[in-house]
Amino acid sequence: MKRMKTSNFYILLFTLTFSIAGYAQSRSKSKVAEYTISNSDMEYYLDLNDKEQRLSEYKDDKTAILIKLNQLAHINASRKKHQVQLVKLDILACRVANKIAKQAALNGFMGHFNKQGESPYHRFAFAGGTAHVSENAAALRSDDFLPSSTKDIHSYMQQAHNSFMAERRPNDGHKKNCINIFHNYVGLGYYLHQGEFRYYEEFLDNYIEFGDFPRKVKSNQSFSIPVKPVKGKYFHMALAYYEKSPSKMSAATINRIMEYSDFTNDMVQQILPWDLNTENTKGYTPLPFTFKKKGLYYIQIYLDDKPYISGTVNTKGKVQASGVVIKVE
Repeated sequence: MKRMKTSNFYILLFTLTFSIAGYAQSRSKSKVAEYTISNSDMEYYLDLNDKEQRLSEYKDDKTAILIKLNQLAHINASRKKHQVQLVKLDILACRVANKIAKQAALNGFMGHFNKQGESPYHRFAFAGGTAHVSENAAALRSDDFLPSSTKDIHSYMQQAHNSFMAERRPNDGHKKNCINIFHNYVGLGYYLHQGEFRYYEEFLDNYIEFGDFPRKVKSNQSFSIPVKPVKGKYFHMALAYYEKSPSKMSAATINRIMEYSDFTNDMVQQILPWDLNTENTKGYTPLPFTFKKKGLYYIQIYLDDKPYISGTVNTKGKVQASGVVIKVE
């Protein structure tokens, strides 16, 4: 693994999804950008934070929310420069990011997997998330204890994001993730432990309202996932991929893996526009599934800007708007 010394620490950036390799380093500290967070924004996100009950042990305090809103403004400055829609902060994704950041800093690993072998879409789905997630990850290591003031945390997070944005083709996977046109939310997580700092960006494509559906089913059990795309988006297709349940990983193994795939090679079911059921009385369209083998099934739902009329279907230019994982027992 290549390392480039930065002052008294090393900053290591890990690739996002789709198995695209990308690696970048920053040689020097950049000036911390200052942003003004309105009271209304602060109150809005504090209220969301209090209402979210999932992963409560990784809930942010008021200071952390303020730090993340500053980083959100920094990320949106990058997106505005590239003329793509701004993203909002997703509280559940923040907690998922907090969890992996803490585990990584305390256990000395860096990357997209945890010690249970779970990738970003596993971790978000197992926490109750349904949107599609694309992760950027960064690690900062020092031979000494790292300073831990609020301004220092701002600096570490901004350095990581700036390094993502400084990437150049063809090794610009993080940058592409930061400015992807379809992302509309992001979760941010960080953790500092002695000389170990970890930072995660969980970009989301969140365009579907889901009705109730089971997260665990029996083999050969038929079930449906009710979906309602947001206004202006239309169902295009759904693809289900099979995989075995994740296996435990050592820290050394995680550190060697610089990328992760967003699907497997075992597609087991697809639902195309002409396969759709009619909407129910609540406006949801049920997507029917039946899985045979025990293991995990990752369901990707693609949306289009216009309703399907005729012709072939493909995923190019479509919004991948789900990251549902079903466990078959």
